[in-house]
Amino acid sequence: MWRKRLGSQRCNIMKILLLATLFSVIFSNAVLSQKQLVLVKKNKVIVRINEGEFIRYKRKNEDHFTKGIIAGIQQEFFRIGEDTTYIYNVAAIDLRGRPNSGFKVRQSGAMLIVAGVALILIEAINSGDVGSGIATVSGAAIVTGTFMLFVNNDIFKIGRKKKIITIGH
Repeated sequence: MWRKRLGSQRCNIMKILLLATLFSVIFSNAVLSQKQLVLVKKNKVIVRINEGEFIRYKRKNEDHFTKGIIAGIQQEFFRIGEDTTYIYNVAAIDLRGRPNSGFKVRQSGAMLIVAGVALILIEAINSGDVGSGIATVSGAAIVTGTFMLFVNNDIFKIGRKKKIITIGH
């Protein structure tokens, strides 16, 4: 009797596993086929932007940036609310707040400032005074880092080497 019960439990477990596998295949297909705007630089993907995400962009022949949540992505255009923007009409996209694989100028500048200040402090603690060579190197690191803080590399300008494409069904 216990063998019959054990056999029926195995059958139920197999049914549940089969149903879960079928559900995951159907669900993963829907996720993988989601449309995306992909920003590419020299055949390297910089950022992927999905439907429902916030975007801030600038159109050609306009001075201001437009922002909103993407309501739909098609092959040639994307929609924000009732506003339709064609891909070929996008001049730049603001990547601020998005993880991207490009060189991060602001973060490097902050690290240079920290390194310059740390160099002066370490020299002052170790020897009691700061030499002119150390002061020059530290000052150059701090000035360069401060300059780098104000350089904006968060704007992805569409051009010959930087493209925006759509992927998905």
